[in-house]
Amino acid sequence: MLFFLMLILNFAISWYNSIAVGRMWSESKVIGGSFRTLTVAGYVMAVSGFTMVYGCLLLLIAPSIIPLIPSLAEFPVDDLLSLTSDMLYVLVAMFIIPSGFVIWYHSFVRFWREKTLRNGLVAGWNTYAQIRNTVNAAKHMPGALGRIAKVLFGGKGRKKGNAIIIIFAVFILILAICGGWFTASAIMKKADREHDGLAELDPNATGVENNQQ
Repeated sequence: MLFFLMLILNFAISWYNSIAVGRMWSESKVIGGSFRTLTVAGYVMAVSGFTMVYGCLLLLIAPSIIPLIPSLAEFPVDDLLSLTSDMLYVLVAMFIIPSGFVIWYHSFVRFWREKTLRNGLVAGWNTYAQIRNTVNAAKHMPGALGRIAKVLFGGKGRKKGNAIIIIFAVFILILAICGGWFTASAIMKKADREHDGLAELDPNATGVENNQQ
């Protein structure tokens, strides 16, 4: 239950980030500077968040779909799930942590300048999420990279048939990335069309937030 709640939370935050970014996307191209950096970081965070959600959902349904294909009746599903989850984690962490730092810094500066309850809550959440994501990456990234390297490059522990597992893992990853990119871009473009950012522009007001891994 907690797992699904976290997926829903990350999906909601990614949706919110996509809208927030879309409202200032075109304007940020004109303004540039740190405002553009924050906007791009919010877009990267949104795509990463959706990618993580879709990747987890694909991993949940894969064990039910693969055995239905006669030629894959003896496919090592557990090995596929292990490799794909490691690759998904490493990919998402590589983008969420640096973009999250940009978002955290902006929210902290904004709260320092305008000490309101809303700014404080946003800065507090971003601080918690950034620390949690960074600590988790420090703990789990080395092991995930080691398992990925073992499957890709082998050594004594390399198994026969790893090639097909790698192909399927990359395929699932591509589906998740494409889904994340398409969803974030569609929401962002819709928000961009519907809002005139220059008319209501406050360079400190792009309220993007951190996702959690």
